[in-house]
Amino acid sequence: MIQNWFAMRNSLAAASRIISRERFRERITAAEIALLLLCGAAAALASGFLRLGLHIPGNAIIRVVVPMALGLSLAPRRFAGCIMSSGALGTAAVVTAAGLGPYDPGAFASLCLTGPIMDFALARAQSGWLLYLRLAFAGIIINLLALAMRAGTKLMGFDVADARPFVIWWPQALFTYILCGAVAGLIGAVCCFRLRTANHPR
Repeated sequence: MIQNWFAMRNSLAAASRIISRERFRERITAAEIALLLLCGAAAALASGFLRLGLHIPGNAIIRVVVPMALGLSLAPRRFAGCIMSSGALGTAAVVTAAGLGPYDPGAFASLCLTGPIMDFALARAQSGWLLYLRLAFAGIIINLLALAMRAGTKLMGFDVADARPFVIWWPQALFTYILCGAVAGLIGAVCCFRLRTANHPR
């Protein structure tokens, strides 16, 4: 019965750029669970250590959404995002406990929320522009929540990385967080899912 919780999402399987739909099994396998956990771990490591050099507030989401979109294309299952977020949070906790690099509250929020929000956004998505737009919308929502977390820390005086006053910081951050969220979702969609599929799922 637990296997049914992770039923295959036919529309995502048909749209995957990486694996043919015929190669997916009806029930989730241990290999798929391990793959999803690894994608979550990759998102956490990218968030903590990979720097894109963009110097734009909110660009960190790109490092999280793209590995998780890859996971969804490799194992397009119900609750796949939640599994990836579990792997991401576990990895971030180990990295932090080992003293290898702290994660700011916004990064933790992104790692925690990205998987479940992508699950929700793609629950009824079909292939094509709707799938792309849903992933872009998911990126925006994720980044707005991360922005709220970051804004809270700044208002409470815990933000030491950016000394700009809140009233100067937030108008620019609001725009760039929304932009980066949409771009992250679209990059993940373009890299991992086809815009058109030969045979649409019934």
